[in-house]
Amino acid sequence: MPVSLRRFVFVAASLFGVVHASTAIADDQPKAPTIMAPTEVIYEHVVHSNLLGRDMRLLVWKPDHDAPKDGFPVIYSFDGETSITAFAEFAAQAGVLGARYKLSAPMIVAFAEMPGAHSNDQRMYDFTPFAETYELHERPNMLEWPKLGGGDIYLDAVMTEFKPFIAAQYAIDADRETLFGHSLGGMMVLHTLATRPDAFDAYVAVSPSLWFNRPQRFDEIRDLIANPDFAPARPIPVMITVGADESDLTAWDKMRLPSDHQERRLKWKKINAMVDNARALAALIARDGSTKIDLDFSVLDRTNHHTAKPITMYRAIEMAMTPREAP
Repeated sequence: MPVSLRRFVFVAASLFGVVHASTAIADDQPKAPTIMAPTEVIYEHVVHSNLLGRDMRLLVWKPDHDAPKDGFPVIYSFDGETSITAFAEFAAQAGVLGARYKLSAPMIVAFAEMPGAHSNDQRMYDFTPFAETYELHERPNMLEWPKLGGGDIYLDAVMTEFKPFIAAQYAIDADRETLFGHSLGGMMVLHTLATRPDAFDAYVAVSPSLWFNRPQRFDEIRDLIANPDFAPARPIPVMITVGADESDLTAWDKMRLPSDHQERRLKWKKINAMVDNARALAALIARDGSTKIDLDFSVLDRTNHHTAKPITMYRAIEMAMTPREAP
């Protein structure tokens, strides 16, 4: 696999704005930004995927210290374009606290498209599992549904091209690998759990799009639990979160969208039933799968589809840092 590598610097100031030491004297000359500690380095590996037929980026953050004797725990994240900087900052903060308890922050590995190559249509294809038929409602933007069903090919690339590359480049703990995803990515996390339960050691699904071709995910999880060959030595940790306000319009929706757009968007959210679907899946797992799946389910108060993601990121980091007892 042809590979190239470069690294770039991410600083806390890039997330939260630049802070100047003094504003007593004003002039027209640009000020050099103040670099806020800690300064984090993110490594960018460009890997050609034969399965996907295109170059992909593996964006990697790792703690600035030697790996533990068994290697770093790892969180693999979908949507690397929008997840790596927040994950890096949160992991660095957690690492400072964890050092008190001799716990290492996890490495973060985020799967991302090449610059300028990301598109909603490509994401919709990559993050939807194959199905013989799709039962879908009209989209709120009233556009046709794009091509669907490339999710299993994408997962094949993750398992046979991306993960082996990371394992060859970094000291990782192969027994402490977590998969993280949000929205369609969250649905893909649950699809991975259902169809490849041994692929990762823990799974985190934020606001999973369980509405997509419902009840496909429910059937998959039900079949997994009922499968006698699925008999983990200890229950697999699975975190599912959803924002309590995901089925309602946000304040910005109400402030900025025309009334007809608000109506379509609210109808879409009600049909999607993000909270009810997440509760239903959690209830299924708790009722039938508690001996096989260690479920951590939360409805996040005062949280919508977008704000649920960073909250769950930090929780996922804490989960990945915490050693599990031997079975």
